[in-house]
Amino acid sequence: MKTVVNLRHAQRQDRSDQHSHLSKLGVDQARRVGSRFEHFDLVVTSPLARAVETAIAMGFSVDLYEPLLCEFDMAVMREPEWDTGYGYASWSNAYSSGRLVYEYVRQREPLILSWLESVPANGSLLIVSHGGVVEALTLALVKDADFRSLGDDPDYVEGIIAEVREGGSCDLKPVRA
Repeated sequence: MKTVVNLRHAQRQDRSDQHSHLSKLGVDQARRVGSRFEHFDLVVTSPLARAVETAIAMGFSVDLYEPLLCEFDMAVMREPEWDTGYGYASWSNAYSSGRLVYEYVRQREPLILSWLESVPANGSLLIVSHGGVVEALTLALVKDADFRSLGDDPDYVEGIIAEVREGGSCDLKPVRA
């Protein structure tokens, strides 16, 4: 079995600045969540400062910076129903409709599968990215879960833990800050 921890970055200083660094609160958030984990065999982040700094504040060095983890079209982000209280389920519904979210998820599926392949048996993978990307990567990993049980979209340093068994079946649970 392999473990995937897929998180949104911590709070940044300036939401209007795409290149903003973590705020002091964001560093504290990342440290608190990072203390729950001992080790990751592979750490992948978006190249944006807030994602990289989140992994580092959690206590882990970054192995790979992936530009596709911070690229999205606003049209993709408009497809899920954001205000339902079931963010992951909204993404799953938008994926099933076969439109923009479907293509977005399908383009990222080879990434997460290749990262998972590079993790040893019983190993673990940490991914730190952004709102919307966390949900898309979760769908790329497993398409038939009870996404309603994961609740709303992830807030700062929130996301999922997936226990991936040989053959690809997964158990998902939310990570809450």
